[in-house]
Amino acid sequence: MAVKIEDVIAGKGEQDRVQVEGVGLSVAKLKALAEEGYEYATFFADCSQFAFWGKACSACFTAEHLQG
Repeated sequence: MAVKIEDVIAGKGEQDRVQVEGVGLSVAKLKALAEEGYEYATFFADCSQFAFWGKACSACFTAEHLQG
Protein backbone atom coordinates (compact mmCIF):
# COMPACT_ATOMS: atom_id res chain seq x y z
CA MET A 1 0.00 0.00 0.00
CA ALA A 2 1.38 3.41 -0.94
CA VAL A 3 1.79 6.10 1.70
CA LYS A 4 2.32 9.80 1.21
CA ILE A 5 5.63 10.82 2.81
CA GLU A 6 4.36 14.22 3.94
CA ASP A 7 1.49 12.55 5.82
CA VAL A 8 3.84 10.13 7.59
CA ILE A 9 6.28 12.80 8.78
CA ALA A 10 3.76 15.56 9.58
CA GLY A 11 4.36 16.95 13.06
CA LYS A 12 7.45 14.83 13.65
CA GLY A 13 10.93 16.06 14.61
CA GLU A 14 14.22 15.26 12.88
CA GLN A 15 15.19 12.83 15.67
CA ASP A 16 11.89 10.94 15.59
CA ARG A 17 11.18 7.59 14.01
CA VAL A 18 7.94 6.54 12.33
CA GLN A 19 6.44 3.16 11.50
CA VAL A 20 5.69 2.42 7.85
CA GLU A 21 4.33 -1.06 7.15
CA GLY A 22 5.79 -2.18 10.49
CA VAL A 23 9.29 -0.87 9.77
CA GLY A 24 10.76 1.93 11.90
CA LEU A 25 12.20 4.69 9.70
CA SER A 26 14.20 7.83 10.38
CA VAL A 27 12.13 11.00 9.95
CA ALA A 28 15.29 12.89 8.99
CA LYS A 29 15.88 10.52 6.05
CA LEU A 30 12.26 10.68 4.96
CA LYS A 31 12.32 14.49 5.11
CA ALA A 32 15.49 14.52 3.00
CA LEU A 33 13.81 12.29 0.40
CA ALA A 34 10.74 14.55 0.36
CA GLU A 35 12.98 17.57 -0.22
CA GLU A 36 14.50 15.75 -3.22
CA GLY A 37 11.04 15.41 -4.75
CA TYR A 38 9.89 11.97 -3.60
CA GLU A 39 6.22 12.03 -2.63
CA TYR A 40 5.11 8.42 -2.08
CA ALA A 41 6.50 5.17 -0.73
CA THR A 42 5.53 1.52 -0.91
CA PHE A 43 7.12 -1.30 1.11
CA PHE A 44 7.80 -4.71 -0.44
CA ALA A 45 8.14 -7.14 2.48
CA ASP A 46 9.37 -10.05 0.38
CA CYS A 47 12.64 -8.22 -0.35
CA SER A 48 12.61 -5.66 2.52
CA GLN A 49 12.75 -2.72 0.11
CA PHE A 50 10.91 0.54 -0.20
CA ALA A 51 10.04 2.07 -3.56
CA PHE A 52 9.87 5.87 -3.52
CA TRP A 53 8.55 8.06 -6.32
CA GLY A 54 7.49 11.57 -7.19
CA LYS A 55 6.66 13.53 -10.33
CA ALA A 56 10.21 13.40 -11.69
CA CYS A 57 12.03 10.75 -9.65
CA SER A 58 11.92 7.16 -8.44
CA ALA A 59 14.25 4.95 -6.41
CA CYS A 60 14.38 1.85 -4.24
CA PHE A 61 16.06 1.61 -0.85
CA THR A 62 16.47 -1.24 1.62
CA ALA A 63 14.75 -0.91 4.96
CA GLU A 64 18.19 -0.97 6.62
CA HIS A 65 19.33 2.04 4.59
CA LEU A 66 16.38 4.09 5.81
CA GLN A 67 16.56 3.00 9.44
CA GLY A 68 20.03 4.41 10.20
